[in-house]
Amino acid sequence: MDKEASEVFYEGEDKTIFSGSTQVIPDIKYFQLSRENKKEFDEFYENNDIEIEREEHKAFTEWFYECWKAAQGHKMNLPSYFVIHDHYKSLDLRANKWISDDEKWE
Repeated sequence: MDKEASEVFYEGEDKTIFSGSTQVIPDIKYFQLSRENKKEFDEFYENNDIEIEREEHKAFTEWFYECWKAAQGHKMNLPSYFVIHDHYKSLDLRANKWISDDEKWE
């Protein structure tokens, strides 16, 4: 994304450059809830949303950072960040520390 939060995609022909979407974590199981179970789930989620969100963010951040390291992202001479949608902080992948949006665009 750029400074205006617009998506930036590579549209060239080089097959070694990926741009798009993919299944993120293939070993995650997905379930369809019945209407009865959905109400119970929604109540549980509402009562525990802060803890659940914190754990979700932690899991995705750790997973993404490990993938970035395994892909040797540090060898690219580009700034690299991981951000949770609609959050104001980004993980600077090179420094492995959280920074504000203001710091990111300085």
